[in-house]
Amino acid sequence: MKRRRSDRPGLRASRVLTLLATLAGALLLPAPAAMAAGSAHYVDCSAATNGNGTQSSPWNTVTSVNNTTFGAGDSILFAAGTTCTGQLTPQGSGASGSPVTMGSYGTGAKPVINANGATGPVIHLLNQQYWEIGGLELTNAASSPAYRSGVLAENSSGGVLRHIRVHDMNIHHISGYSGGWYATNAGVGVQTDHTTPVSTWDDVVVENNTFDHVDRIAVAVTPDGDGQGTGQTTGTVIRGNTITYSGADDILVVKNDGALIENNKAGYGGAKEDCPPSGQYCNRASAGIWMSGSNDTVVQNNEVYCHVDGADGTGFDVDWGNHNTTFQYNYSHQNIGGFMLIMPPFSIANEPTSTVPSDGTVIRYNISENDGTNAGCPAAGTPTHGTGVFHLVGNVPNKSGSPVAVPQIYNNSIYVNKSGLNTPILYSRRGTSITGTLSFRNNAVFNYGTGGYFTTSAGSVYSNNLFYGTHPSSEPADSAKVVTDPEFRNPGNTNTSSTFTGTDAYQVHPSSPVIRAGAVISGNGGKDAFGNTVSATAAPNIGAYNGTGGNLVSNAGFETGTMSPWTNSGAAPSVTSSGARTGGFALTTQASGSGANQSITGLSPNTTYLLTGWAKVANAGETLAIGVKNYGGTETFTNVATTSYSQTAVLFTTGSTNTSALVYCWKNTGGTGTGNCDDLAVERISAPANALTNAGFETGSLSPWTRSGSGAQSNVVASNARTGTYSLQTGAAVSGVEQSATGLTAGSTYLLAGWAKVANGSEQVAVGVKSFGGTETYLRTSSTAYAQQPIFFTTGSTNTSAAVYCYKDTGSSAGYCDDYTLIKLS
Repeated sequence: MKRRRSDRPGLRASRVLTLLATLAGALLLPAPAAMAAGSAHYVDCSAATNGNGTQSSPWNTVTSVNNTTFGAGDSILFAAGTTCTGQLTPQGSGASGSPVTMGSYGTGAKPVINANGATGPVIHLLNQQYWEIGGLELTNAASSPAYRSGVLAENSSGGVLRHIRVHDMNIHHISGYSGGWYATNAGVGVQTDHTTPVSTWDDVVVENNTFDHVDRIAVAVTPDGDGQGTGQTTGTVIRGNTITYSGADDILVVKNDGALIENNKAGYGGAKEDCPPSGQYCNRASAGIWMSGSNDTVVQNNEVYCHVDGADGTGFDVDWGNHNTTFQYNYSHQNIGGFMLIMPPFSIANEPTSTVPSDGTVIRYNISENDGTNAGCPAAGTPTHGTGVFHLVGNVPNKSGSPVAVPQIYNNSIYVNKSGLNTPILYSRRGTSITGTLSFRNNAVFNYGTGGYFTTSAGSVYSNNLFYGTHPSSEPADSAKVVTDPEFRNPGNTNTSSTFTGTDAYQVHPSSPVIRAGAVISGNGGKDAFGNTVSATAAPNIGAYNGTGGNLVSNAGFETGTMSPWTNSGAAPSVTSSGARTGGFALTTQASGSGANQSITGLSPNTTYLLTGWAKVANAGETLAIGVKNYGGTETFTNVATTSYSQTAVLFTTGSTNTSALVYCWKNTGGTGTGNCDDLAVERISAPANALTNAGFETGSLSPWTRSGSGAQSNVVASNARTGTYSLQTGAAVSGVEQSATGLTAGSTYLLAGWAKVANGSEQVAVGVKSFGGTETYLRTSSTAYAQQPIFFTTGSTNTSAAVYCYKDTGSSAGYCDDYTLIKLS
């Protein structure tokens, strides 16, 4: 948490620097020369002699720049491929629409301005406005830290100064105090000095720069110290910057109104803790991107990773006194403190907003991957205040009387690896039970770790979340939760050969249970992390991805409310607003001989596809089929006879010339009740080989299956086969078999499909999988006819095997299993 201060040292240091510069100019330098407006001034520090500033006779020292007052439309151009030594303090201001510009000329590398270890900024603007600086390389390395920055623009004018733009710069090795005040130890610092009347900035743009090894921070738009009571800077945009190895934080805005922080990438920050001399501002805590005392800040499309500071160490932070802060579309991974720090109110002298809880905080469509650890990073930190994906310093901040008091956390995708991680999903330094309320909805939590959740006051909302993997006892009660594998494309980015990397790893397969399983949230921003539309009225997905996963079936969930492009088959079915599994609609068949077909085109010949869907019947024991035909092979289907939705999985391979298939939902003849189908999907399978051996027991022997349980032994029998001749017959109780499937890919999603039945319909037999890096998963059936049991699971980040099984736990009669399939999804 960023809050410690002492005697306004940031202001003190800045004023000392300003005073020294002013005295130097007054006592040692000639009066600045006034130049004609709109003039170009050239600097070539490799030139043998100092010229008059024309291109044919350039200046060869920064002193000539510092001795000149520039005006509207003037430009200062440094020769490409050259290095100037010293600090720049050019004078004058531009005008609206006609700024002073500083850049380069010629071809070659960016011109270098090297302050050579001097204290203070490499480029300093004091009470100047309408400046644009770009295309330069700045550095100021020293053996010991001091107040140093790359570009520092200060306002102590007592009014509003406008338009500072710093762009396309390479700013590196700035040896500032990593624990000192922000703007005076920054790659780019835009600072409001404490004045009466107040001083503020408007229209500050810092974009497309590269920052490396800057101490303390890459970009800071702040007052000159905590608690200065200054007005708010407006029009701040910080975007497109690449930041590595900041000594502490990466980006900060304080006392801003409407700041936009977007498309920045920051990594490896927070490794240093150098503070100024005793009595001056010292704060060793840091985070990646954060704000305090600010209104209407939007932080979007940023990536922060491998932050190592142990005191906070999160990728993002909503700090004290903020109103209406939105974090969206961000990617946070391997940050030691977690993904998001949320600060409570506290007291800063002369800063009334610090005592007011931040309200209007919205955290949506973000992706957090393995936050809470620096594993895989070039350096690692040691947490001193704990870690958590959502990391609260105290109680939940709720602003009394605010219509947006409760933090809104929705549609985020969270992945926590099993490799020793105990990162809580919801964590507070105050303990496991805290006061205050929040809203936690539509989040996809994939947790192979052991961390849990804090509890909050009555009134918190936990709804329509997916909790998969470990289920700690502290997992929130959620009547609409989903607990099956979200089927992320490449969770943890473990599979380096995958075509889905970075944030794309958290798209899902079309058979994913998250699709259309979320709750409608008003004011949802209108799009997801991948640019897909999020409806204001139709059910969204759970998680940060709101697409269809590349589903080849159109209107797959019947969410248009109409049949098209499905066509009637037999007695006409209908699309109804009752009986839906997800969303608002489902297909309802008539009682007998009724269904719908859809022709899927654009398929590839000799290619395997997976058809999945969900179905149920009104009357138990009647059957409804989901299947496929007209693809160049034998019609294939799976029957469902349950009164609650069951998932089906059908693999089919197109013929040598076939590029289409007909998929269907069909209520078989002879029934008296309706059936429902919903959420059908077709996906191409690039590696369809069955990972199991003797999967249908057709060798007539058990090998390589092995017996399990202490009851009567399981055996392969030449009866009760679903297909072929043989099946697996269990004992009556505590009896089964299992097979270890090896050669699997770590961090990949698999489908296990097995068929099972029981001799006695009051008993159950299970198809399941375990020892794959996640929690054991199984499905049971009490059907006396073979029923398919499809299970999707994801291997752990280091797991390349899984044990699949058939098992009968209790009873007096046998169970049967047959026709197992284990395939990797593409």
